[in-house]
Amino acid sequence: MLSGLARGDDASDLMSAVAPSHVSGWFTPNVALLELAVTALDVACPAGAELLEYEGLRERYLPELTFRGHVEHRNSQYALYAAACMRGGLQPDLLSDAGWWQTPLWRYAVYAVVIYSRAAAERLTAPVEEIARRIAARHGLELTA
Repeated sequence: MLSGLARGDDASDLMSAVAPSHVSGWFTPNVALLELAVTALDVACPAGAELLEYEGLRERYLPELTFRGHVEHRNSQYALYAAACMRGGLQPDLLSDAGWWQTPLWRYAVYAVVIYSRAAAERLTAPVEEIARRIAARHGLELTA
């Protein structure tokens, strides 16, 4: 995910890169992706920085996707809020809240990573590649070429 983000892959390519990690009924990368989103949000808004405005966040930082209908908007919002909750010290009840969704939470968590990473890049006037490297470093990960 982070290597693709650093390369400039679009959201659908990132989704394809993460998809093999989801094994229905066995494993889902929900938490791992939300933790990356938490780190991206932390890079975008370090302590004492101006708050990131939620209004229009998806449209500004993920313009290539259009969320249609109430369910897609709500699921996307949940992933963004869940990462913010986790950053603030509150662990959301992911299984109860999203375990029954037809479209798995990890897909929306990918979008949250992209949105918060792009927001961080804009705020720091740095390329998204640099943000992906910072996120990877905080998690002890190496990016592939």
